[in-house]
Amino acid sequence: MIGAHLIAMAGLPGSGKSSIADGLCRALGATLLSVDPIEAAMWRSGLDRDATGRAAYKVAEALAAENLRQGQPVIIDAVNPVEEARLMWLKTAQSLTLPISYIEAICSDEAVHEARIEARVRGITGMPEVTWARVQQRKAEYQTWSHPRLVLDTSKTPVNDLVADALAYVRRAGAL
Repeated sequence: MIGAHLIAMAGLPGSGKSSIADGLCRALGATLLSVDPIEAAMWRSGLDRDATGRAAYKVAEALAAENLRQGQPVIIDAVNPVEEARLMWLKTAQSLTLPISYIEAICSDEAVHEARIEARVRGITGMPEVTWARVQQRKAEYQTWSHPRLVLDTSKTPVNDLVADALAYVRRAGAL
């Protein structure tokens, strides 16, 4: 168990970030907040799909802050492709005087990445599965990082080993 600490996962769809986030959640007893189910719930409630992307991040931010105020560690599972999103998590942690750790999942083997996307079935009600073409579009929109982060390549390393690396990184950040 750890105290309040914000861990912001990042990476393209199918990069393995959710698998790492799930492992971290179990290891740390953390609250896991995933942006995709939040956005899908907005769509199911009738909100326009063009207006929900940023809103889903803001809902996750509010839930993260509430859990952090209660002393819970929080893991954000989101693409976090742009600096604006990454800064939002930093500001949330700073406003509560809490540590933040960024962890980015990548899949350096494009064939493996594409195969994951083609085989993936997440089953989020109301949210269609992402296509490889959409992943390529998101990749083109992905902005360069300006914050220190741990980069984990999921193409060849087992998830349990990556979770162990992530735990070690969070420990070095002073959270454990």
